[in-house]
Amino acid sequence: MKADEGTTAMRMLILTLTIISALAVCSSAQSSTASKELLDLAASERAFAAETVKVGFRDGFIKYFADDGIGFGPHPERTREKLQKLPPATGPRKVIFNWAPMFGDISAAGDLGYTTGPVLYTDVTENPKPPRHGIYFSVWQKQSDGTWKVAVDMGVDTPEAVAAIDTKFIAADTVQRNGQASADAHDYRHLDWDLWGSIAKTSPVKAYTAVLDKQFRIHRKGIMPIVDRKDITPSTILQTKFDLIDGKIASSNDLAFTYGRYTVVNEPSGPESGYYVHVWRRDVTGKWKLVIDVQNPLPRQAN
Repeated sequence: MKADEGTTAMRMLILTLTIISALAVCSSAQSSTASKELLDLAASERAFAAETVKVGFRDGFIKYFADDGIGFGPHPERTREKLQKLPPATGPRKVIFNWAPMFGDISAAGDLGYTTGPVLYTDVTENPKPPRHGIYFSVWQKQSDGTWKVAVDMGVDTPEAVAAIDTKFIAADTVQRNGQASADAHDYRHLDWDLWGSIAKTSPVKAYTAVLDKQFRIHRKGIMPIVDRKDITPSTILQTKFDLIDGKIASSNDLAFTYGRYTVVNEPSGPESGYYVHVWRRDVTGKWKLVIDVQNPLPRQAN
């Protein structure tokens, strides 16, 4: 009898180990697939930059933007449609516009992702001015033919280089969620309004601190990217109202972007308005967290 019990126990142990091993292999395969898709997205970003260096802004952006891809010039517009109406540039180029991905993430479905990284503007005229620096941010969406195209793009100037153009690409940490995401595929469209409500009830710093993801990035014109909570101060996070224009969400309902108009209110520095892009990602509990916050103010005469 004891021998039978021992045999049964051994069989159960072997079965359990087999199941654990199979799950580990499956999990590893899923992580590997996601990593490959994100690397493919980063490669598309590099190809976009290389093409633009080669052929110029107009033709490079026409090739890599989606038909409904949004850029800001300074107001939101369908970039590809606008550029196709312009004649090709003639004569020698005055500035070489180059950039590279240094950080990014992708949805579990592999159909929506983003990258961000340094921008370098190089004056190539006879009497060149010093290089200018910035940081770009682009959300990409996979098309029906399997290619990646830019869905929305916004960049800001920085006082110095945020990284070298040949910087290494780093992927965001994978989120192992405890439960299923909300079945409401449109709840992300309320997030900007909820953030504004929280700002109005508490303070900009408290509201942002409560909603930010662990791996957040805040991009503002004229300053270096904010990636540490200790740098979130009343001078960098202002009393801001958000008015959503549009956005998109991954089919896996775990990554989304929104964009719209922002207005700074009740600030001693006076009124300011411009446009923003947000990226939201569900955390381990399924709650939406703010991953990327980019704001670019309008010129005073364009407000």
